[in-house]
Amino acid sequence: MDRAGRARGFCLRDQLLELAPFHDPLFHLDDLLAVDELEDRRRDAFAVALERTAPAVDFDLEHRQSVDDCEPTGRSAIARIVPVIATSQLPSFRSTTDRDPYGFYADVRAAGDVVWDPEMDAWLVLSYEACKQVLRNDKVLFRHPYASLNDPSIVEIEGERSRNLLHGEEHARHHRWFIHHFSPNVVDTWRETFVRPILDDALDRFADAGRAELTRELTYRVPVRVIAAVLGMPWRDDAWVDHCKRLLDLKLRYLDAHGHDPDGSIEREALAAAREMNEIVTPFVEAAREREPVPEDIMALLWRDGPSIMPDWSIVDMRTWVSGTFFAGTDTTTHTLSNALYLLATTPGLPARLADGGDAAVSRYAEEVLRLRGSVHWRFRLANEDTEVAGVPIRKDDMLYVLLQAGNRDPEKYACPHEIDLARPAPRDHLAFSFGPRTCAGQALARAEIEETVRAALERLPGLRLDPAGEPPGFLGFVMRSYAPLHVRFD
Repeated sequence: MDRAGRARGFCLRDQLLELAPFHDPLFHLDDLLAVDELEDRRRDAFAVALERTAPAVDFDLEHRQSVDDCEPTGRSAIARIVPVIATSQLPSFRSTTDRDPYGFYADVRAAGDVVWDPEMDAWLVLSYEACKQVLRNDKVLFRHPYASLNDPSIVEIEGERSRNLLHGEEHARHHRWFIHHFSPNVVDTWRETFVRPILDDALDRFADAGRAELTRELTYRVPVRVIAAVLGMPWRDDAWVDHCKRLLDLKLRYLDAHGHDPDGSIEREALAAAREMNEIVTPFVEAAREREPVPEDIMALLWRDGPSIMPDWSIVDMRTWVSGTFFAGTDTTTHTLSNALYLLATTPGLPARLADGGDAAVSRYAEEVLRLRGSVHWRFRLANEDTEVAGVPIRKDDMLYVLLQAGNRDPEKYACPHEIDLARPAPRDHLAFSFGPRTCAGQALARAEIEETVRAALERLPGLRLDPAGEPPGFLGFVMRSYAPLHVRFD
């Protein structure tokens, strides 16, 4: 049976397809409940699945009916209920933290496009089309969970009225402003004024040594300084920038923990970091208020235009926007650069192919890095109403994890999805920057930094390869993932 014909909506914990194949017309749900091999946790998961799907399929458990006799609540109903507990013994998505998750994605995708994970208490959305379906309907059928949370810690860490806490037209106005002022044409000027000089400064510090640890010496240095420069802050002050980066990392640690914080220390550190970051950016925000807006002065432009985004625009909104942009423009690109350099150092023949192909090949390679090893692995959403995703009934307020990087390797979307293909049709047709109303507004800057970093590495780090004497890299993270450390040698 091809994947399009598979039943959708599987739970990750159980393996009952082999015990009760659907081709047996005399298989009954209440027989399933009596199977000796069912452990207590399987029974619990089954009960949850029945509770979630029963309103959608209206299945009567009190009657023994054959599959063929109970259409439309028969075969189709069982195909939507039983497989909720009927896949191989796979762990929860949470178990992939600090591990390469791509084998997990492939195993779960074989079960269906939308899969129930009991430990996460959420649906995992895996296929390219199912991911796009959710993201396309963002703010209509689905919402960002932060938009309805009454959690003062989230509000303080994210910032009051941050983009993740906004929804509807307020978010749309904010998003449009950002896209306009971080457009490809604007970003192209920043390549010359900011990106290349910052790259050269970082490379000058170790290029003659023949070896380096690239996460510490390059990828952690460049994006934070680029976004600081874009915002008009002192990117040349190493002590200042490095301190800001440590504060931003505490926010990422909080996001990566995703509720796994037994003693609350991660949250406390993130709160303290958010407060300090607000104190750091406030003098820059206040100074920008007094300046005449010019095209290269992002903060002054935002002071001018803020009231068109929200009529009561204030210094609180400015601090939130600047701190949020500082974070968004730093961590995602930092991790993607690490992945780009890892692939460059470990893929035989790739540097030569890129050198031969020139700028066009480098641009296509950047898109393949984003598709294959983009840093953001998932976005989560809540359902606004009862709906369906890829044929799976989703109930109001169910949580969904849209696994962007699983969708980016969907074999029904991409030929040879695990390979770097510099001739791939429609190279930007991927989910690395999300999709729909909340697509990444800073993607032009991220692309510029990836492309310029790869060009600089080809030119200044010839023969780039992993250093066998260094600690091997691991693929680390949960929300954002990248290779670290990157001990390399070059000629």
